[in-house]
Amino acid sequence: MKNYLAVDVGGTAIKYAVMDENADISISGETVTPTTSLGDFIRALMQIYESVEYTNPEALVISAPGRIDSSTGYFHTGGALGYLNCVNLPEALRNHIPLPICVLNDAKAAALAELWKGSMEDVNSGLILTLGTGIGGAVIIDGKLWQGHNFAAGEFSGIPVHWDTRTGGYTGTWANINCTRSMIDRYCAAKNQNPDNMNGKQFFQAIHDGDRLAMNELEWFCETLATGLLGLQLILDVEKIAIGGGISRQPLLIETLNEVMDRQYERKASCIPATRPIVEACRFSSDANLIGALRHYLLQKEEDTVSS
Repeated sequence: MKNYLAVDVGGTAIKYAVMDENADISISGETVTPTTSLGDFIRALMQIYESVEYTNPEALVISAPGRIDSSTGYFHTGGALGYLNCVNLPEALRNHIPLPICVLNDAKAAALAELWKGSMEDVNSGLILTLGTGIGGAVIIDGKLWQGHNFAAGEFSGIPVHWDTRTGGYTGTWANINCTRSMIDRYCAAKNQNPDNMNGKQFFQAIHDGDRLAMNELEWFCETLATGLLGLQLILDVEKIAIGGGISRQPLLIETLNEVMDRQYERKASCIPATRPIVEACRFSSDANLIGALRHYLLQKEEDTVSS
């Protein structure tokens, strides 16, 4: 069975794994993501490759932030890694790593993992939202990942909210309201606590301990999230929405979100022709981007075989 080197580039860490064509992992690890330069980033990838070269990987498959042309590996933007802006990564790596290389946006990679072996398996139309420092996302249409004309479909973080008609602009984005950090920051402000000392797990533990302020914040968070999802549903009319990110591991989040959506759809049933989608947590968590990057390569290879 063939091996593949999958790499998931994050803002703070680069995770990697050697896996077979069924996405079974035999080796895994991680290293710090360079913040300095493209050269340092390339050296980090070279070190990863050299550490697993003995496994004879057939290809290097990469998941990364940014708006990426998945057919060429060109970064229109590199997200938090500015040195990737306007870089064709496979070309930059060509003289350093002697493997076929393909690259896909991280949220879209997570969607391919869910579509292949997860919550979106056998789903014809769906949305995936990953809640974290922003709102990553992906759109599935006709059972396939839809990337958009310019590979920007699913960039939900930037959806404008709080329109200001006096200036003709907007004063916030969806990510400002429904990223995990914003939820924690609002709760800590209400409690007069330092938000740097709290994470998502501690927030949900406060709810389980009976903290009413924390529960109020979660309910408001789910109200606004459900409102955004209603807008997307009116546009796309999907059958399922899957929620990812660290806090999606908390059953209370999905439970509360579904309760809020039930109420919203009941209230709007007579005036808004929206069908209530299924909402559940993504099946994969930490390995989703690695699995999706592999799936992207395998699909590209199938397409190349058919076209030839």
